[in-house]
Amino acid sequence: MVKKAAGFLKQIMLLATGSTLCALAVKAFVMPHGFLSRGLTGMALLISYVRPEWSIGPTYFVLNVPVFLLGGYFVGRRFVAYSLLGMAIYSFALAAIDVDLAIADPMLCAVIGGALSGIGVAVLLRSFGSSGGSEIISVVLNKLFGIEVGTGAMLVNAAVLIASALLFPLEKVLYTLVFVFVSSQFANQVFHGLARRRTALIMSEQWQAVAETLTRKHQLGVTLLKGHGGFGGEERHLLYSVVLRRDVSALKRAVNEIDAGAFIAIMDADDVTGLEIGNQPHW
Repeated sequence: MVKKAAGFLKQIMLLATGSTLCALAVKAFVMPHGFLSRGLTGMALLISYVRPEWSIGPTYFVLNVPVFLLGGYFVGRRFVAYSLLGMAIYSFALAAIDVDLAIADPMLCAVIGGALSGIGVAVLLRSFGSSGGSEIISVVLNKLFGIEVGTGAMLVNAAVLIASALLFPLEKVLYTLVFVFVSSQFANQVFHGLARRRTALIMSEQWQAVAETLTRKHQLGVTLLKGHGGFGGEERHLLYSVVLRRDVSALKRAVNEIDAGAFIAIMDADDVTGLEIGNQPHW
């Protein structure tokens, strides 16, 4: 029960943090200069600019109805349920945040706002939900076709850019393009960086003690591989483990305490799936 409560609290914190960052990017950097945001937020802003009597919150909610139906069909009910909560937090933050940073340079706002928005999207996608909109569509594209979440969002944002090009001056469209591009790049980098794995290959004469220490004391998964030396042909035992980047130092220290002469090779693992340790959250 306590573990479930802690897990739920973690999801709430991720949704609240990501949604607030995205809303802050819109209210503090996008709206003061009159350019658009990414995805359905951009569409809601576009409608609110054209029809000022339509506030962005309710408009964003209405636009999300078919998107949530799509997400529920292709992704799963849990993702939709958490995303509904994320959308509620995001809508509340859009209404509650009233920040005027008085930054006159629109390019600076486009870059900083895009970075802030991208970080928010990445945090949201590490949770079991999102704030709705293009995040859901990006997850569907990622699940069906393996398209990067940031790239998928970029495709969705193309519709916003085309619509804005027809209704707004070219300068606003270009600033929107900068915002969307920066947001997509930060979403990709931060999303993968939050759970980037490293592959460890260990060769030691005391492989049994090393394996026991890594599995029992450090709770790391270890696979035993057998090989032969290239010169003498003697039998070798190799330990293979995929770990989080933050665990690399502890792994090396644990191995060296047992066998100071052990051979350790650490390599990047850009994409890891399966056995409940993947770079992708369980959508």
